[in-house]
Amino acid sequence: MKRLILPAGAMLAAVLPAVADAKPPTAAHARAYERAYDHVARVFGRRAPGRNIIKQGVAPHKPASDAQTVASLAVLERMVAPAPAASSPTASAGTLPACASESGTNYSTGSDNTNASSGATGRYQITPSTAANYGCSLATAAGQDACAQTIYAHQGAGAWTGCGG
Repeated sequence: MKRLILPAGAMLAAVLPAVADAKPPTAAHARAYERAYDHVARVFGRRAPGRNIIKQGVAPHKPASDAQTVASLAVLERMVAPAPAASSPTASAGTLPACASESGTNYSTGSDNTNASSGATGRYQITPSTAANYGCSLATAAGQDACAQTIYAHQGAGAWTGCGG
């Protein structure tokens, strides 16, 4: 009997950390997320914040965990945070992390450099809706650079998948 209990106990101990990470959002975190989500939607348009993970989950039939809610809340708060002053290092030209250049140095907005599913285009693979929400133009290299700087100032490097986003 002891042989059955010990392995089962060890297996339960191995599973418990994963279960703890998957706990549902606290009421305070859910309320803070909803407020931040609504604020971003008012400022940039209803499509800007993306999926509301409290109402829709992180995937179909997969509710958000508390850790995911807190992480998404931080991104939403950065989106509406005031841009750094012009003297700030993150606001000056050339301070984007290298990982933000998802297409290397290719500024093309043609079909060869546009994601067919999301519409993301250009050197930084910015979606047209994000560019519109920030009032950017992706038509020129200078416009793409300026747009990427604006996004970086508001959201940080996490706005790009290759930078941890």
